[in-house]
Amino acid sequence: MPNHAAAKLFRNIRPFLSLLARHKRIWIAYFVLVLVPALLFQKIYSDRSATAMKTEVTNSILQAIRQVEANISYRMSNVKEMSDLLFMNPDFHTLVGRSAAEGGLPVQIDDQRQLYKMIIGLENRDEVRKVRLFVDGRKIYASDNNNFFDIGLVADQDWYRRTAANNGKIFWVDTAYQTYMDDPEGMYVLSCARVIKNPQDFSQIAGVLALDMPETILSSVLETAQFPGMDLYVADNSGRVISHLDKSRIGTTESDSIQKAVARGEEGVEALRDEGAYVIHKTIPVTGWKITAKIQDSALMSGHVKQSATAANLVGIITILLVVFFAVFVIFAIITESTIRRIRQIGALVQKEGLSNLDGELLQANGPMFSLETNVSRLVNTVRSLMEESYEAKGREREAQLKALQAQINPHFLYNTLDTINWMAIRRDADEISQTVGALAQYFRLSLNKGRDIVTVSDELELAKAYLEIQASRFSDMFVSRIQVDEEVLGLPIPKLSLQPVIENALLHGIQNKETPKGMVTITGSATDNGYRLSVADDGVGMDKETARCILREPSPGSQPGGYGLFNVQERIRLFAGPGSGLVVHSAPGEGTVVDICVELPK
Repeated sequence: MPNHAAAKLFRNIRPFLSLLARHKRIWIAYFVLVLVPALLFQKIYSDRSATAMKTEVTNSILQAIRQVEANISYRMSNVKEMSDLLFMNPDFHTLVGRSAAEGGLPVQIDDQRQLYKMIIGLENRDEVRKVRLFVDGRKIYASDNNNFFDIGLVADQDWYRRTAANNGKIFWVDTAYQTYMDDPEGMYVLSCARVIKNPQDFSQIAGVLALDMPETILSSVLETAQFPGMDLYVADNSGRVISHLDKSRIGTTESDSIQKAVARGEEGVEALRDEGAYVIHKTIPVTGWKITAKIQDSALMSGHVKQSATAANLVGIITILLVVFFAVFVIFAIITESTIRRIRQIGALVQKEGLSNLDGELLQANGPMFSLETNVSRLVNTVRSLMEESYEAKGREREAQLKALQAQINPHFLYNTLDTINWMAIRRDADEISQTVGALAQYFRLSLNKGRDIVTVSDELELAKAYLEIQASRFSDMFVSRIQVDEEVLGLPIPKLSLQPVIENALLHGIQNKETPKGMVTITGSATDNGYRLSVADDGVGMDKETARCILREPSPGSQPGGYGLFNVQERIRLFAGPGSGLVVHSAPGEGTVVDICVELPK
């Protein structure tokens, strides 16, 4: 029985096999003219696409590194301006240049007090951790070891000799681990150093001024341009790493191949073919240091899964096209066989009976054959259009990724500019402006929070403090605030900007409408069985139960804008923690208002 079935199957496919055997030349032509060029095209396209993608990605990384360099140079220029502020002060030179023998102990104590007053204000900034002044060891305050040190302790060190050789110009000292009296554990710092000449004899060095800048400022900027699989760091002119996200790498030396690559220009993209990697670098003009990124070919490609998926789709389209061509060939071969058969019939009729006796219908053109050709032409045009659309979509997608990478760095310039305004206010003794601008810069820095939407309760409280400080400057003596949150709650997550709208509602709609001149805002927090609760209480005018109930509903068009903030907080809390979380309002006319933010967390 099985043999009978096999014989029947062979009889059924035998005509098709015979057809294929008769058209052996067409098969060879198909392989040579269609399949081989298609495979070759796929290989060339794949290689060129990979090269173009690598070029595009490395150029995008270089653009991001340029932004990093601009940000680092800006922060370092701020430190230099603070050093210049002291250096250009003639009283500073007089105090530092006064010898230990002049005036005795009272004069030295007064000198120390005046110098301390000059330098302590510079430490109230993010860029400067400590101002150190090295003076003659015979002066009594040289043993202070907090801001003042004996110059003899560093006279034989390399950085001192190089600073002295600069003859008063700024010299940036490479990263070193520095401990302080108020921070025994210490940190990595870069120092902006310069010598102070004796105003009585400029050939003599009266002291050395060093402003310590935390290395974390550089590494935090590097983090904004981090790319998966990329080794990004800052190295000095000798190839020594001075800033890296991995602190264990600080002080190590980069490879000779990288040093040779970055030495070829101020910036660029260099291929390390022996290592299968690329080096992207940019010089920091003020120091000559290099911002360097090394990335392997594999990491360069794996970071772009979407582009790879697009390429895979293109390969799939080509494969489908080949299948269609194969199907067209088979159909064409069948139709051709039928046509040849009919032509033979026509030839036999012509030889036998002559042209005048031919059947008119037999001489008609084969309609399905021409229709098939038309359909194949349309199909090819459709596939070509799809390929063009796929390529354009990939280009738009890559451009969007580049803009997103650059946008990670731009927000830093906002609060850096506010920081500059703050420093200008300090120099003009505008303390209130300085305090308000500083609080606003802190508010922006916390609200940006590197693009994260979920923060800790501790970060949210810091944002609330900055907002309260700004409002306190705006409405002098209108309110006082108190914050008391249990420590176990501080590390828990919360949607960013959840407290500020509630506090704003308390100030503008509660306390500001009181008849008495001053109010109280109290922020408390404690853990619950399934999460935690934050409460914002005010002793303002309060509201009736109906208003308290409506304030959390979605505002209708034309309603007061105050309700939008609490409604939005309510919605974001519920989207974050579920429908069991949200806001609860307790209030009564004349008795103030308490708004509870209740958050349920999974166990």
